Amino acid sequence: MVIAICGYTGQGVETAGAILSEVLRANGRRFRTWRDFSTIIRGGLTSFEAYVDEDTGGEAPARLHAVDVAVVWDRQAAERYRDRVRHVTGLYGAATVDGVPNANRDVLDPVGFNLWALGVVACKLGLSPEDVQAAAMAHFHQRVNLEPLHRGYAKAAGSTSSGPVQASDAPDTAILSGNDALCLGAIHGGVRIYCGYPITPASEILEYMAAWLPEVGGRAYQVEDEIAAIHMAIGASYAGMRTFVATSGPGIDLMTEGLGYAATIEVPLVVVDNQRGGPSTGMPTKTEQSDLRHLLYAGHWEFPRIVLAPTGVVDCLAVIQEALNLADLHQCPVLVALDLDLALRRISVPWETVNDALMRVPALRGRTVLPPASVHGYRRFAAEDGGLPWRTVPGVRGGGYVASGDEHDERGWMEPDFQSVRPTLHRRRLEKVHCVRYDRPLTPVGSPEAPVCLVGTGAMGELIHAAVAAHPDLYRGVLLRQLWPVPADGLLAAVAGAREVVVCEYNATGQLAHLLATTVPDGGCRTVRRYDGEHYTVEAFLAALEAAGETLHGRVRG
Repeated sequence: MVIAICGYTGQGVETAGAILSEVLRANGRRFRTWRDFSTIIRGGLTSFEAYVDEDTGGEAPARLHAVDVAVVWDRQAAERYRDRVRHVTGLYGAATVDGVPNANRDVLDPVGFNLWALGVVACKLGLSPEDVQAAAMAHFHQRVNLEPLHRGYAKAAGSTSSGPVQASDAPDTAILSGNDALCLGAIHGGVRIYCGYPITPASEILEYMAAWLPEVGGRAYQVEDEIAAIHMAIGASYAGMRTFVATSGPGIDLMTEGLGYAATIEVPLVVVDNQRGGPSTGMPTKTEQSDLRHLLYAGHWEFPRIVLAPTGVVDCLAVIQEALNLADLHQCPVLVALDLDLALRRISVPWETVNDALMRVPALRGRTVLPPASVHGYRRFAAEDGGLPWRTVPGVRGGGYVASGDEHDERGWMEPDFQSVRPTLHRRRLEKVHCVRYDRPLTPVGSPEAPVCLVGTGAMGELIHAAVAAHPDLYRGVLLRQLWPVPADGLLAAVAGAREVVVCEYNATGQLAHLLATTVPDGGCRTVRRYDGEHYTVEAFLAALEAAGETLHGRVRG
């Protein structure tokens, strides 16, 4: 069943969604939520949708267009869902809303709308009123007027024939967003210090780290801006601590100077770009995957970097730990390309699945010398054996060195013979990511015999899964996790034999398709692109794929 609640920012639509999610989790129901909110702090339309599945195995279903029950506050909200409800009897709302059946209307106060809507959808989902009331009281931590909740439940009960659904005996589950999963993975991977600056949609990461790090002996700091955040992270990494920073497009602009500094002094650094619509302030609450070129090339110098992207919520648990490992192993910046849809969607996940994903990635520190070890004749940037240099941290006897952003020699001293160090030290820096030791660059989906291969990453992952499930004889998929360096051999093997390759992405210019065009055979890739800030539903995605198959528009050549 698919339910939706649509009101305005300030009416508590998100609160109703959070309470509903907790009741669904406690009842063992498998679900996935979608959140859409205005860039206006107060007054714009806000929607919460939940896709609930009786099946408790695997990940929750992708977003669907058809809605069974939609609860709306006014005419504008009703217009958003009028064409999406399966039947007009599934539309509920305030007494002033035209088009809502009379039996589904009620006289509502703006403040109590969210609880009334919660009562309606909870009843339709077969959740007991006692469970919903208990969850509401637990959420507010204080006395609250639950009369609208009971009225909403009664309103829906008048048109609901079936009784409450019995709680499932499914395994204990967690409710995770991409941001949640990234924070859990980082903490499990050894992060104990976090410095950040609020920016949508990465602000939750700062909030979660501030709440969770003290429980494991760590600290989170809200600093004055993104420039401070990245340089504090570099300092923490220089001191031997594992850390990362998270921001969005405008913040990445400001952090670019720090990326070059980290690359020059060869200090591990992980930066998460929680992508949203741009440029400039752009669409702060809408999704895009349009920062790829910036992540690949930003900086006024040539320096090595690795770019990863998770392909689902659960995947975030592992990818952030793998990013921390790769940063240590290669002593360079690793950028993680998240996107708003994946970051903010919430799904129900068995705790066993969460634990397995966390435990799958052991911490690897590479050539890092930690106290109380000591070294002799140490040259920080020397690599006599042809590999990476050994990195010391403060406290290692004999391991002190200068970490200068100026070009330097193997000791870290400035003003060397540039003609000597550029062909040697600089060349070594550039070449150290030519052989990235990463064992999950991509994941194939479906039958290798299917003629059309869909390639995507991030929020496109669940849509590709859905398309393959709907048409297994037509589509197969490749969920790309390592964006740079492009895993050419693995990608060629994954698309081998495909009649067509379709790259699916949330941007206007086909950035991922352009990146892959020189790798994919036969001249390039067809593309499916969206850049209006909205998320694809499964139905809209399948329609876009069908349209892409009927036209040469969008073909990208290397």
